[in-house]
Amino acid sequence: MHLVKGDAADPCSFHDGAEVAIQVIEPTGAEIQVVAKLGGEDIIAVFRERHQFKPGDKIRLKPDPKLVHLFDETSGQRLIA
Repeated sequence: MHLVKGDAADPCSFHDGAEVAIQVIEPTGAEIQVVAKLGGEDIIAVFRERHQFKPGDKIRLKPDPKLVHLFDETSGQRLIA
């Protein structure tokens, strides 16, 4: 089974975790969506706090495992832990 991360953005902290390279920052009112590269793949992270990120910055992201959405690539079914 091949897992894929969901399209829905997930809340993250940026103090530890995997290093990512920020590609795009999108303020959306109360949140900031950050598109970043992780292992050659695009991911989207959501921050409810305001940060001074800019494209090209490298930060560390740690998603909250309770809020991450994973799907089976073949069936499209959401995997529930």
